Amino acid sequence: MPRSLAQDPGAQQDAEAAREKLLKAEDQLDNIQANSETTKTSVDGMKSDVAALQADVTKLQSDNAALRQQLADMQAAFDQFKEEQIKARQTLIDNVAGMIAADKGAGATKPVKKKKDTPPPETATQTSPTPPDNSALTPKPSSLNPPPDSGSISPNSTATGDTPPAPVKPQKGYYHVVASGETLTLICAAYRENGVNVTVSEIRKANGLTENSALKTGQKLFIPKPGT
Repeated sequence: MPRSLAQDPGAQQDAEAAREKLLKAEDQLDNIQANSETTKTSVDGMKSDVAALQADVTKLQSDNAALRQQLADMQAAFDQFKEEQIKARQTLIDNVAGMIAADKGAGATKPVKKKKDTPPPETATQTSPTPPDNSALTPKPSSLNPPPDSGSISPNSTATGDTPPAPVKPQKGYYHVVASGETLTLICAAYRENGVNVTVSEIRKANGLTENSALKTGQKLFIPKPGT
């Protein structure tokens, strides 16, 4: 049988073609195996990258949760601080209102203690004692001393004729004791809400404060009452 195939050219060509196909198939299989190994390596690398990304995502989620908690804590603290500030401001307004109401009820205002210029002392005049009513002892008019010249200087007058300076008019207002957390702006706003239209600059001027002056708890401030 093999001998007959060798003598048949067509059968020989078919065998060669089949052999070539087999070789090509083997080459393709080798390529596929090689590509499979490469793909497997790539897949392993991708799996490793995915695992690292998952770890990063987990960490970011944890950090994000921590940040959210911090923001929530900060918001709660801010809300509490704001609420305390509102309460403190209302307490300040109520205290100022009570003080002003009490002051109006008493009809008294508190002046600022300012140093007044001391007027010149008056010249003392001595008064002669009145003689007894005895006409016999009264001297004659001609024997009286002549009246003083009208152009002479009176004992109570000054040599220069200058008028003593008028005393400084006391300023009216209120004394305020600074509580913890109070600022000039808050204090000013509290008095303005109670009808005392004072400004921060007027409070500074009345108390000798500058823009950089810091208030202290227990510090006594004079709040001037405009128009007085």
